[in-house]
Amino acid sequence: MKKILFVLLLLLPSCILLAEELLPQDSIKNDSLQLDSLPQDTLHTFIFDAMPNVKIYQDSAITRLLEDRSYNRQRGQQQINGFRVQVYASNQPQVAKNKALNLYDKLSLQLNEGVYVVSEPPFWKVRIGDFLTREEALLYKVVINEQFPELQGSTYVVPDQVTLNN
Repeated sequence: MKKILFVLLLLLPSCILLAEELLPQDSIKNDSLQLDSLPQDTLHTFIFDAMPNVKIYQDSAITRLLEDRSYNRQRGQQQINGFRVQVYASNQPQVAKNKALNLYDKLSLQLNEGVYVVSEPPFWKVRIGDFLTREEALLYKVVINEQFPELQGSTYVVPDQVTLNN
């Protein structure tokens, strides 16, 4: 057994040298490319120019969430410690995501407060509001429970980073 291990250790450097000679030089250049340093639009162009047949399928709610986050950053909104009313949380893989996005769509249309979908793997959560104090959030929880009785058993006030408008 020791002899086999010794022979393998002797062959390892030659295998590495052979692999480097067979490896195309283009792949070495691509590995050294720093994708993080490229601007977002350049990265998008780089990916789709390199792989023109790539198609991305995603729920429209995910696109909307990403646009909302980008829009808030552009408007100069900042995040501070505060509270939100959590109305849904689940860790069932595909079911949780679909329920969270459906609930987001429903609540967004009916409420004046901000509605947020939070993905903290494996959990999907739906939270409402941007409250600076726990008391404000507790009062809003009562309103939510009256307006949506089906959510009554699953509503909680939770600490979160809330959006403060400048």
